[in-house]
Amino acid sequence: MRCTRPGLATVTLSLATWLGGCAGPPGGPTDALTFTFDFHLGPQGFTAGFADYPPAHAEIYELVSDYRALPAPLEPHSALFLSGVNRSDDLFMFFKGPVGGLRPGALYGVSVALEIATATPAGCFGVGGAPGESVWIKAGATAIEPLPVRDGAYLRMNVDVGNQSRGGAHAVVLGNVANSRSCEEPRQWERKSFRSRTTPEPISASPDGRAWLLFGADSGFEARTEVYFTRASVSFTPL
Repeated sequence: MRCTRPGLATVTLSLATWLGGCAGPPGGPTDALTFTFDFHLGPQGFTAGFADYPPAHAEIYELVSDYRALPAPLEPHSALFLSGVNRSDDLFMFFKGPVGGLRPGALYGVSVALEIATATPAGCFGVGGAPGESVWIKAGATAIEPLPVRDGAYLRMNVDVGNQSRGGAHAVVLGNVANSRSCEEPRQWERKSFRSRTTPEPISASPDGRAWLLFGADSGFEARTEVYFTRASVSFTPL
């Protein structure tokens, strides 16, 4: 993970430093603090979760999370991997990780950016929706740990990430998993980058100066989705 401040050189941090964030608070009240995670360096403390499905029937969803090598023809780096078969027409698959070094209790505006690897072509028809354009990539930040919690027979998120094509208070839609190839072409893995976007609501850092970075895929395609997360970035701007 790297953290940057305006006017300062980018610094590569060890995992121990990452858990505590950058050394010291931002230099001024309007300085943004940016954390960048290059996952070819390792999972860096990020863990996976799944929501919007009934846990009693988890086996038919074939849920997989892993840290594994990118497939050819991509370079031989590793990345965070998620896969699932969307039987509920609303499967949410995500990674989360804590970010430290914020000013305890301070209010921050948040912006997020991602890079993924996807083999899903554009313009295809699928069950319930397109396999590319109906699987939305979301990211955001939360003041509390994002968790799937029981809601009747289903697991739902304890933070507002929206639903399918809609974002929520704590996560924005960055795009979808369709890559540059058409449905008529052979499938091929490609990297896809998403520009930084700002979440609708600010967050307050915890008393120990932490927040949670969250990113994942919200599916309306009722079959298998596979996606790698290769890079993530989050910026906190004091308000």
